[in-house]
Amino acid sequence: MNEAVMKYYTSIIALLVALSMPVLAFGGELVTLRQNITVEGPEITFGDVFDGAGDKSEQVIAPAPNPGKSVIFKAISVAKVARTHGLDWRPTSPVRRIKIQRLGTRIPFENISAEIRAALEYDMNLELFEISFASQQSNIKVGTDQEATVSVENIYVNKRSGQFTAELLAPANVESGTRFKISGKVHKQIMVPVLKNFTPSGREIREDDIEHKAVHAARLGRNAITDAALLIGKSPRRSVRAGVPVNMNNLGDPVTVKKGKLVAVVLRQGGLFLTVSGRTLEAGGTGDIIRVENINSRKVIQAQVVNEREVHVISASQQLAAVQ
Repeated sequence: MNEAVMKYYTSIIALLVALSMPVLAFGGELVTLRQNITVEGPEITFGDVFDGAGDKSEQVIAPAPNPGKSVIFKAISVAKVARTHGLDWRPTSPVRRIKIQRLGTRIPFENISAEIRAALEYDMNLELFEISFASQQSNIKVGTDQEATVSVENIYVNKRSGQFTAELLAPANVESGTRFKISGKVHKQIMVPVLKNFTPSGREIREDDIEHKAVHAARLGRNAITDAALLIGKSPRRSVRAGVPVNMNNLGDPVTVKKGKLVAVVLRQGGLFLTVSGRTLEAGGTGDIIRVENINSRKVIQAQVVNEREVHVISASQQLAAVQ
């Protein structure tokens, strides 16, 4: 191979090497495109996009996307802007688009819910209520250079249905922040007395058996007891589960004597005092009139419950039946 041919190939190789190398800035610094470009603030600068931007590093070239979002630029467009400002960068063939993501801090949904609750409490003049949201998930973010706060700018409530829409701003009270909407429903609540533990039928309810619980007013039956005083000293006709509102129709006096129990049937008339054995045909509380079967004659009489072992015959006709 002669000397001229060698020089030609050497020149070609040198050109290929030069084309494959990053371009230098006018100031002589090596300008290269950053990988996985992210920004924290509201603006994108040459320093965010390029290594080696030198004194152009702080030059703003575009607004940043919202926190947590990304923006994509054509590589050729970025190159034009760079050259306009003195950075002679050209994209290599694989680079067609440049993606830039703005980092963000997620606002916990609990914080958002608390702000909405405070706004509803003020707007509706309510203290006891529950909120259900159309979605329990929120991906609202603020910049890493911003406070992770949120404020309710407006809230619209349908007082009849309880449906609401809240307009929020993050960070709180920052006009340049991100605006978004969240919808849900307000459920008015009422405090009602409930039983702490499972209570079988017939057991007397005492004051220390009762606690109070907030329940949806719309779900409360018309006959549900809302005054604890109406429970004390009574007993359920049917067993009641713990924490469940008690229906007035399911309350009665405590059962003193159960059905099928042997009792003493006492008959008093003048100076006459007679006792026979009987079996209760129904349960009853103290003072209740229940049916009792005379064990010997099998006749059924009505008697008043005195205690768990004794009933008294009170009418003349029943007294006669009791001794026959």
